[in-house]
Formats: sequence, C-alpha cells, structure tokens
Amino acid sequence: MNKKNNDENEINSNCLYFDFTQEERDSAIRYLLGLIIKSRNEGNFPSNYYTYDEDVNIYLAHLLFAVSLPEYQEMAEPYLSLDTSDVLNWVRNTEDRTIRYFIFKVNADHLLIHSAVFNDLNGQKRPKMFKRSPKHFQELAKLYYEQAASYHRRIYRKKTGVGDVLQKLAQYFESYQAVLSVVRRDYFNFMNQFRDHVFKSFTKELNQYEAGLEKKIKMDRFLDLYGKWLEDKSPILEKEIVELALQLKRIDPEFKFDIQKYFHRGGGFSNDRQCA
Repeated sequence: MNKKNNDENEINSNCLYFDFTQEERDSAIRYLLGLIIKSRNEGNFPSNYYTYDEDVNIYLAHLLFAVSLPEYQEMAEPYLSLDTSDVLNWVRNTEDRTIRYFIFKVNADHLLIHSAVFNDLNGQKRPKMFKRSPKHFQELAKLYYEQAASYHRRIYRKKTGVGDVLQKLAQYFESYQAVLSVVRRDYFNFMNQFRDHVFKSFTKELNQYEAGLEKKIKMDRFLDLYGKWLEDKSPILEKEIVELALQLKRIDPEFKFDIQKYFHRGGGFSNDRQCA
C-alpha cells in the first residue's frame, strides 16, 4: 500500500492539470482509472498480471486526462514528430537531461495514445507507400519509453517510481495499447461530458460574478443619488432612485426600500443583506 501511495504521489507531481479545480481533476482521473481497471479485468490482462503495475494504471489515467487538454497539446506539440530523425536531432541539440527525458516521454506517450485511442498515426496526408506499419510505431514507442526511463534514472541518480512505470510501458507496450483501445469509446463520451460540465460551471461562476458586479454598481449609484436627494429633495432624483430600487430588488429579493416611508415621511432605507 505504501509503495502504491508513493508511486501515485510521484506520478501526480509529474503531471499538469492547468485550470481545473482539484475536485474536477480528481473526479475525472478516478473515473478514467476505473475505466482502465474495468477493461483490464474484463480482458486477459488484469492488473499485476506480469508484475506489479497498479502504478501504470494511475499513470495512464493521468495521461488520458492530460492529453484531452489544449494546454497539454500546446506544451508537447513543439517536441512531437513521427520521424525518428527529428526526435534524435532535438535530443542531440540539448545537453539538458530533463529536456531529453521530456522529448522521449511525450513522443512515447503520443505514439501510445494515438495508436490506441485516436488511431490516426498515418493520417490522410501521407502517401500510402510511405505509411508505417503498426509494428513500426510499437517498436518506436518502446524505444522512446526505454530512453525516457533511462534519463529519468540519470536525473535523480536512483531508481524511481516514474522510471519503473516507463520501463513497464516499454516492456508490455502491446498489452497496455490493447487496454486503451478498449477504453477509447467510454473515454470520448466521458471527456465530452466532462468538458460540458466544466464549461457550465465556468458559465455559472461568470454569471454570478457579473450579477454581483452589476449589483455593486447599482448600489453605489443608489447611495450616491439618495445622498443628494436628502440635500435638495429633487423630484428628478426621486424618480431615478425609485427605478434603481426596483432594479436592486430584482437582483436581490432581500433588498428593502419603502418608497412611501422614506420619500414622504423621512427616514432612510434598509438592506438586510448589507449590499455594498
């Protein structure tokens, strides 16, 4: 159990989630993890079949979540290529081990996700004679995962949980690829619903902010006009104050301003919610 928790913490620290709340991230990743485990249990590759690999399940759930985000795609895109020569040139052109690790890792992840989930590696633009076989991409992904695992160990100068995960992905790549190919349908359905939920939450928060801002502007105007009215009792000001009071009442039903009492008998106004 401790090993699993340590692995999960290390994997979490190596993932990016951008503008989602902790609750939204956790909810999405728990669901994706459940899909992965379910697919493995229903197939011929249950968790810990060859070796302990519950850490790989966690990694894959985080990866599925991350690749659905535009921010992740923008971060990874400059380092992605299906041509090995490009990837190796990028690696040779930097002495930074962390960048080398990242280049190998994102390209391995890209090959895994796009061969198993999106199934679009060859695309439509590449002439048929230049298209690569699924076996070619499998071997390439395994090579990249092995290199990423190696650089991760060099960076930390020890065996690491993430390094172990990457090595397992290299060793049993075809099996994990098969798991994700089963997950793909539920994954697309979930991410569409999840994005809709997040957008609706954002819209609700925006509407609440705008309503609060509108209320504050109207209340400031109301107080300013009422203060002037107390000085000269202008009928023109009185008419605008009444209209503002009605608008504030629509925004906040608990706002109270007795027109007859305050304009014709003197006094002031009250607001149980202490609007400002």
